[in-house]
Formats: sequence, structure tokens, C-alpha cells
Amino acid sequence: MPSKPPLGKPRRFARPWVMAAAVVVLAAGSGLAWWALGDGDPLGHVELSGGKLVRDSEDEDCDDTDDYTYNDCDEDTYEFLYKITNEGDEPANYTVIVNAFDEDGDYIGQAYVGARHIGPGDNEADSGEFDKYSEMGDHDIADIATVKVAHVERMPLAN
Repeated sequence: MPSKPPLGKPRRFARPWVMAAAVVVLAAGSGLAWWALGDGDPLGHVELSGGKLVRDSEDEDCDDTDDYTYNDCDEDTYEFLYKITNEGDEPANYTVIVNAFDEDGDYIGQAYVGARHIGPGDNEADSGEFDKYSEMGDHDIADIATVKVAHVERMPLAN
């Protein structure tokens, strides 16, 4: 009959099993993190273009005879086009923060755009704008020279 190890010393055969279990847990955790984080950086899923200042007199679609109480025909806006492409493997919702900068590259303000339930490989294009309700600090809409994507949040959907 083999002799028992003295008390206080670990058995040698348990160490490889503990190390193997730790490797399995770490591998599973990294696989879960890869799956949860998804398809890399979603900043590349959004394109901006066509930014321009639109004076109130240039807006052909302006019709202030609607049911809203505010006058939407007397303000300048800075309009831009955006296109969101779902480069992931499952449907997703997107929320995008767009920052505005003046001609010196100084930050002026931000706007939010988004899209819901875009299928894998599909895209959605629309226009966004900065208007008098945008937080602009001491700046005016006419100070905007460029817009850039600041942050994109991609939320994969379960269905």
C-alpha cells in the first residue's frame, strides 16, 4: 500500500488538474468576451457626407402650417447626410454621436442620429442636422465647418 503524503503538503496529481481547469475557464471567458464585443469597432460602420449650411429661405420643404406650435421655417440649420451599414453578423440598432467643428478645428457641439433594426449587410441612409435646439455654447450654426463621427454604439438584437 502506498504511503500517504505528510500533512500540509499538496498532492502532486491535483496541480495539473487545477491548471487545466484554469486554462479552460480563461479560454471560455475570452471566447465569451469576443462574442459579446461583437464585430470590432463600429465607428467604421458610419459614413458622413454632404454637410452644408441651409438658410431658412433655401428650405423648399418648409411648411409652417403644420400642427406643431413652434415656427420651424425661420431658422438656419446645418444638414449632413449619414449612412449606417451593419457589418455584423446579426441585426442591430445603432446610436451615433456626431460632433461639429469650426474652421480652426475647435469643437462646437454635437447631434445624435441612429437607426433601428438594420439587418446584416444592410444599410440605412438619412439626413441629420444641427439646429437652434442643438447645444452649441457661444457658437452659431454658421460657424460649423465640418462634422465627424465621435461615437457609435451598436446593440446586436436577439432576433
